[in-house]
Amino acid sequence: MKTKSRALLALAGLLVTLGLIYAASASVVKSAGSTAALRDDKFARAERLVFYRLEPGREMRLKVPSDAEELRVVTHLMLPEGTTYAPERQYQYGLKLLLRGPDQVLLEKSLFTRTRQSKAQPQEDGTWLQESAFATDPNVQVTDEREFLVRLPPPPRPEPAVMYFRPAGTHGTLLVRVYVRTQRRLPLLTSQRAEDQRAEQRVERTTFLPFEKLSAETRHKLTEEKWERLSAEGEAGTDYFIEPVYRTPFRLPLVEVAESEQERLGAGSSVALNVRGPTQAVLWLWSTSPDTEGGTPTPAGPVTVRALGPTGAERTWDLPALSSGAPVSHVLDVPEGMHTLSIHNAGKEDLRYTVEGPAGAWLAPEALRPTTQPDSRIAWLPDTRRTEAFVTGPGCSTLELEVDANMDAAGRLLRLDARRLGVTGAEDEKPSDLVLTVLDARGKVMGQARTDVGAQPAAFESADVPRVPGQLLPCAEARTAATNAVSGEVTDRPMPVSVPTSARVFLPAGARKVRVQASKPTAVSLSTFLQPQGGMAGLAPYLDEGLQGVRWRNAPLDKRNWYPLRPANVTALTRRGARLELLSQVRLEPEGLETVSAPSGTTVVLAPLGGPDTQEVLEPVQGMADATRALSTLLMPGRAVRTRFDARSPSRPELRLSLEDATGLGSEVEVVLDGEPVHRWTLRSTRARELLPPLPPGEHEVMLRTSAEGLTATLNRPPVAGSGLGARTVYRMGGEGLSVPVRKPGAGAVTVNIVVYTQQPESGPQQRLSVTLDNGQPLRRSGVLLPRITRASRVLPLPASTRAPATPVGRPQVRWYSRTVSVTLGEDLAPGLHHVRVVPQGMGNSPLWARFFMFGHADSEQSAQEWNRTGWELEDAL
Repeated sequence: MKTKSRALLALAGLLVTLGLIYAASASVVKSAGSTAALRDDKFARAERLVFYRLEPGREMRLKVPSDAEELRVVTHLMLPEGTTYAPERQYQYGLKLLLRGPDQVLLEKSLFTRTRQSKAQPQEDGTWLQESAFATDPNVQVTDEREFLVRLPPPPRPEPAVMYFRPAGTHGTLLVRVYVRTQRRLPLLTSQRAEDQRAEQRVERTTFLPFEKLSAETRHKLTEEKWERLSAEGEAGTDYFIEPVYRTPFRLPLVEVAESEQERLGAGSSVALNVRGPTQAVLWLWSTSPDTEGGTPTPAGPVTVRALGPTGAERTWDLPALSSGAPVSHVLDVPEGMHTLSIHNAGKEDLRYTVEGPAGAWLAPEALRPTTQPDSRIAWLPDTRRTEAFVTGPGCSTLELEVDANMDAAGRLLRLDARRLGVTGAEDEKPSDLVLTVLDARGKVMGQARTDVGAQPAAFESADVPRVPGQLLPCAEARTAATNAVSGEVTDRPMPVSVPTSARVFLPAGARKVRVQASKPTAVSLSTFLQPQGGMAGLAPYLDEGLQGVRWRNAPLDKRNWYPLRPANVTALTRRGARLELLSQVRLEPEGLETVSAPSGTTVVLAPLGGPDTQEVLEPVQGMADATRALSTLLMPGRAVRTRFDARSPSRPELRLSLEDATGLGSEVEVVLDGEPVHRWTLRSTRARELLPPLPPGEHEVMLRTSAEGLTATLNRPPVAGSGLGARTVYRMGGEGLSVPVRKPGAGAVTVNIVVYTQQPESGPQQRLSVTLDNGQPLRRSGVLLPRITRASRVLPLPASTRAPATPVGRPQVRWYSRTVSVTLGEDLAPGLHHVRVVPQGMGNSPLWARFFMFGHADSEQSAQEWNRTGWELEDAL
């Protein structure tokens, strides 16, 4: 019994021991997997090096050996406290070197480089498990390592030679470590592969360039050289300061940097993705904004998503604000047809985004389309088009454009598109004053025109301009102060631009040079006009078939009207950094975004030249607002109609009668006024006019009595309510067309309305009107900046009729259907007489009738400004 008890006690002790061992092991495993353990392991695996810290305005000195040929300066940039990490951010900094002998300066040089940060796999407490370089203090951030190779003056050099180091900028702390090169032979037991690996690591720390891209001579030199560190002169803490830095071989791949930049959705900006539905997309949004001091995430957003379809129909998703953390997904159902998905960041913080969908649904040119299966899901990207522009402003040269002396009138048409750079969207931001000056061959100013370039940010456009230190803009007044390359972020990010201000100008005869200057940094594009054969034509997949009420913006064209021009001083502008590329996203937008002034003034009826055949028609007119229209009332036998008789009408009441069948001839017709007969006669023809006796003024009930079938009549008095009939004179338009004289009273635009009548309400795709102004060469105003130009010739589609049919007088059974085509004579046309010629196309042998009237815009109080001096050649010839 006692032996059994001892055995039980031994077993219990064994179990307790095993339990304690298990608990201790679990605690060790748990501790090893904790954040603190991972952070300790990160420091243990990193290389610890001591660097000299160079604050702005301070310097460090060290002695250079007399036989030294080359120095290797290893540097890091300490970022300001509070800087947030993003893989696409890049930073520029510089270092000034001065090698001084006993009585002379042997070498003076400034070195500059660009760097970034490499981090990956963050933990919950903000610790990055993988970093290229880091400090002991988590609040201190350093960039990836960059090296400078400095070749020294050849020996012999006077001794002692001292090298002085100083930051090139006025802010930003540099960490510096200096080596001197010595050559040596490789030991027999040294592994060549190990030396190559060390050389590859050095190349990765120095530049983005892969080791394999280096020449064989450079690779061999890197493997055979040895570097010895040089120490600073003076007393630590007084003449120099040290800072330990931990470094690892980790580098973020460059492709990840590029993709991260594409995913950026700046505050207030938008992206446009073109897709073909029906399809389903998934939008991922996340924020990289830092947390506040209390630990509460900083909200970003909100975000608005809009789907614009081929018929102008829209669907909108309003997404809530985001907090920093994991990406949030949103499912977007896109209807059938071509659509533009626009994603707008309405917040004040940058966001990251990704839109995933089927590869076959992405509407993009072949150059951008992936080679994957149509059903595979990919990330959709905006189709961004690049165009050249040049910056003008206080710190840059004036844009100069040479004008050909033999240019015709169409060639002297110049288009100017201007955009402010670096706009912020502030309400008090002032516009840029853009001045266009025209000179003759002697350099004499012929005239000036100016316009304001507003500061409203463009949501879908930007400029590809590398930011310089200090966030200065090209052609800014402070540009010259940045020659010392102040340390700071220089990430190549798209710069915001304003909504374009577009103007056209006809240069006067005798113009030989054009100068463009702005008061603020402004990107300017210049273009010349050239009419293509067959009109403009788009490229697949951005075709206009099936689009109604929308159009493609910035889509590539196979044939175009405007062709870019380069300034004559393009070389000087490029050297000053004044050349840039505008980034414009292809997208659908609603038509009619331009604001056009409503017509005003008295309606003027226009008569064509040549005396064509005329016909009078009766057309339904709603309401009685227009008292100048002569309205009539349609009368049917046995149906009473209330009609207004005005004592101010000088003519007697008259009936126009039409009889469908001649069997009704000989029948009597009686006019009944308020139940009493007032006039009676006998029908003797199928078309007749009958004067009624004078009738008392006021409102009366009028009715016809007759036994004749198929009789209709019109009374030349308006009805009390409802639709009356307006008498219109129309002109027959044959295949040769009609020419209409139009007098333009002033500088304001006038609109000519062409009302075309056909026997069918529908219009075929080939039915069009060709409109030509002044035989294709209208007289224009020169030297005036205008928002748009009137085309000298155009072909307009004939729309379907949407109005009640008209009736030719005397033929009540016939129906004519009208539609209106408007032609605007813009502000670019000179005041005076112009001729508008209208020729039908694709109408066949069907009779075509038309009438013309005009609405004029009220002229401004200011007189029309025009440059009427034609240049010194013509002046001297007089």
